[in-house]
Amino acid sequence: MWATNAHAAKPAKQLGAAYAAFNAGNYAAAYERAARIDRNRLRNSDYALYILAQSAYLTNRPQRALGWFRSLLRHGGSRFRPVARWRVADCLWRLGRRDEAAAVYAQLVRHAGARPAGDVGLARFRFAELLRERGKTAGAIRAYRRFLRHHPSHPLTPRARRALVDLGGQRAAHLSDGDHIARAARLTALHKWHRDIAELSLIGDDAPSAQRLRRDYDYAMTLFKMRHRYGDAGKILLRIYRRLGPSAADALFFGARAMSRVDRDALAIRNYLHLVRRYPTAARAPEALFLAGWLEFNMGHYRRALPHLRRVLRRYHRSRWASSALWFLGLSHFLLGEHKQAARRFASLAEHHGWSHGGKGSYWLGRARQQRGDKRGAIKAYRATVRRFPLSWYALLARARGKQLGGHIGVFGGKPRRGRVRSIAPAGGGRRVEDGALLLADELLAAGMTVEAGTELRRRERSYLRRHRSAAGMTALLSRYRRAHNFNRPWMIALVYGGKAALRAAPRGVAKRWWRHAYPLAYHDLVERWRHEGDNPKYYLYAIMRRESGFDRHNLSYADAIGLLQMIPPTTRKVAAEIGIAYSRDKLYDPAINIRTASWYIGRLFAKFRKQVPVAAASYNAGPGPVMRWLDNNGKRPIDEYVELIPYRQTREYGKMVTADYARYLYLYAGKTYEQPLTIDPNYVKDDLTY
Repeated sequence: MWATNAHAAKPAKQLGAAYAAFNAGNYAAAYERAARIDRNRLRNSDYALYILAQSAYLTNRPQRALGWFRSLLRHGGSRFRPVARWRVADCLWRLGRRDEAAAVYAQLVRHAGARPAGDVGLARFRFAELLRERGKTAGAIRAYRRFLRHHPSHPLTPRARRALVDLGGQRAAHLSDGDHIARAARLTALHKWHRDIAELSLIGDDAPSAQRLRRDYDYAMTLFKMRHRYGDAGKILLRIYRRLGPSAADALFFGARAMSRVDRDALAIRNYLHLVRRYPTAARAPEALFLAGWLEFNMGHYRRALPHLRRVLRRYHRSRWASSALWFLGLSHFLLGEHKQAARRFASLAEHHGWSHGGKGSYWLGRARQQRGDKRGAIKAYRATVRRFPLSWYALLARARGKQLGGHIGVFGGKPRRGRVRSIAPAGGGRRVEDGALLLADELLAAGMTVEAGTELRRRERSYLRRHRSAAGMTALLSRYRRAHNFNRPWMIALVYGGKAALRAAPRGVAKRWWRHAYPLAYHDLVERWRHEGDNPKYYLYAIMRRESGFDRHNLSYADAIGLLQMIPPTTRKVAAEIGIAYSRDKLYDPAINIRTASWYIGRLFAKFRKQVPVAAASYNAGPGPVMRWLDNNGKRPIDEYVELIPYRQTREYGKMVTADYARYLYLYAGKTYEQPLTIDPNYVKDDLTY
């Protein structure tokens, strides 16, 4: 329907061939293919210019590359213009036009920002090189030292050190304690933890006390961020915090937190409370007081948790921790059998927005009423939960509890809530929409450049939606995204433009179309091909993928989890050995490898934990070891209590969200209602899957 016309089909295919050669590293072939393209017939002519310019540069033809990069700079709106600015300077440098290059570099470095399009370190190194060539020794030494201070992990670091020795001997190459601290901070920002520690170790005990103190603080914080040697980090921070001035409260907070990570909770609580007494207005004080109560709760000391949680509500009622304190206050009363007090707290929480607070409050209000023998009041609260937040974790529990009490609660809690659902045409339907953004994407899709098509759509999305507010306009945009294998943006658009009303309603008519974008069968062929590598129920992997990466194949987490299903390299290495495929870290960005290895692992976790969705999902987030321990401790409790007693907040919420997403997938695509059991089978399979 929206295919590129025949006039433009040939240039699009030529562009795709040139781009494929470029991505394969065959720059000579890429240049030749790009040079044959009639750019006047190409809407994305900047892509052809980029291939020509970069290929010429990478095959050591700087004069030709300079011309192409300057042509690219005249291409308004191109995503490649920031790169082209840096490459112009690189070409000038290679051509020996050093003063011109230095002037361009200076301007670029001044406006580099947090995510520069070029190599700031290389520019600074070349400033030093130019000064050295001009015989300005003192200036060159300062420039090389500035480079070493700001770019500790740059490949040119050894050359800069040798240059300093050549210019001024070992004394010139010696870095100060301040330099080492600055370099360590930059290494921390790059998550190069071990190099950070090595840099700090170069500051000796004979350094001035202020430098030693900063060294010790940074060293301890690095250990904490590494999630390694928490005990050592905590001891250092608690020893030095009093002398840290403005950083004292933070040091005390992280010292206490580190101790809680090594199961020294009593010591952590004492220091949290000490922080509140000594620094009551510090930014960390509300969280510290909350964590003191939460740790008591987590140790099963529900009575001792109460005063700390009440103080959070009294002293820091405007803080972000107030709602969490209200929740754990209510749950503490509930677990102590004080259901009247619990109901009062849960009723307050139920007034909040969102399923994670409002839904939690209304469901547990029903639980407290049920425990008090108020069957009618309990069913009323359960029905309200389902109606406000259908198919959420708490709605699933509420339906099961209602059934337990003999009251049927429908999947959407009865009559649907009213709300305007924005119109959207069926896939492939609606009137044809003509727009430059769509035509650019169509050409890239015809070239086989799906990722690039999605990128260009995203760059123009906001302005496009201002121009096209109709159902047909929205459908045209969403269809391009899906053809580009970008399932994340339709999901986000469904949440923002489809509105909550569509996803609260039953998936029929227009609402169903929004549901399909919010819960897509992303990478369907690969999922169905590899789903049976493990014991995965249908639609389960989509729910995991939605929660893990938002269907972004390029996703990389802070913890080094990679790709669609966020597989961690050490785990994947073991899985690859089990299924007999070659492993390398970069392969996890390949959807096929990521889905295949994750399917094997996730499916076996699902079987290990007796096919219990919230339990198995939690094991994928936290690992099977902690889940086995929690089952041993709390496996005889009902599922709602078990989940709320998971001590890892991220895992606790992850299990809820995956279960809710799975229920929605099942309802949307299979027409089945997921029934959440209220009891747990704590008897997990004892096998060698412990990683």
